[in-house]
Amino acid sequence: MRKLIPALALFVSAHAFAADVDLKANMKQMKIEFKHAAEATEVASMKTAIENLSELVEQSKRGEYAPEKFDIYLEGFNKLSIALDSVEAKLDAGDIDAAKAELQQVDALREEYHDKKNPSIWSKLFG
Repeated sequence: MRKLIPALALFVSAHAFAADVDLKANMKQMKIEFKHAAEATEVASMKTAIENLSELVEQSKRGEYAPEKFDIYLEGFNKLSIALDSVEAKLDAGDIDAAKAELQQVDALREEYHDKKNPSIWSKLFG
């Protein structure tokens, strides 16, 4: 019984942490970090913005979302993590120009998944 109580406490606190994800606030901060990365002129400052953006994506993955949107959100966050890892690899190699080129993929994913999250009436009617 004693071993069960800490495990239960861990489960409850992990669940509470997941429920505290404010996706709207994270998205606003992601926009700011993306802008900082896109405007960076040095590897170090771009890397900081990308690391912050990656952390926001990881936080967002732990959120609780409506069942009908959960799969889309998680798919988008996972693809975003992969794209950000690619940007970071270019930065680790010291190639800010290649990192900025990879950052375009991050922006493309933003557009794609925002459209999936909020499809237009036309796409709902005509697919």
